Amino acid sequence: MNHVFTLPDLRVALAENSEPTLYRILAEMADKGTLVKVKRGLYATPEASLATISTRIDPDAYLSTGTVLAKKAIIGSIPARRIQAVKVGRPRTYRCRLGTIEHLSISPHLHFGYTTLAGEKTATPEKAFLDVCYFTYRGRKFSFDPDTDIDLSRLNFTVIERYLKAYDTRFVSFFNSHWRNP
Repeated sequence: MNHVFTLPDLRVALAENSEPTLYRILAEMADKGTLVKVKRGLYATPEASLATISTRIDPDAYLSTGTVLAKKAIIGSIPARRIQAVKVGRPRTYRCRLGTIEHLSISPHLHFGYTTLAGEKTATPEKAFLDVCYFTYRGRKFSFDPDTDIDLSRLNFTVIERYLKAYDTRFVSFFNSHWRNP
């Protein structure tokens, strides 16, 4: 069952053509907690997952960084009700009652290393790790310490070496100085 709806979806579902009436109904549903306004024109039920909402916001964004590393038990837990995804284009953060969805921006040639399951894109653990390293290189801070909190023994460095071929030499040098093959 889909738990995330666009304004046109809700217009059809509620059989409401009048804009003012539709917005009044949606505001009432949000006040009652039946729907959560995620952003302009996008609503979710309280049961919706942040990953599903992220995919609906940008179908090309893939879950990555600490979201994937924590799910794979490569790091400890990360803040609840918060996910990070990577996409091409402008970075954006979306906050709603269900939590925070952060879309980090990456160059088109680095948008790879993910699998798709049921329409949801998720980075491989190795790509999620490289994304953390890359964003750290670019000055981003995470809720965990990339130098000490990542269990490198759980990563496949053959895959990482293959992925590193897509990155520029400055980043590869930075990577090698911080996270050599264990």
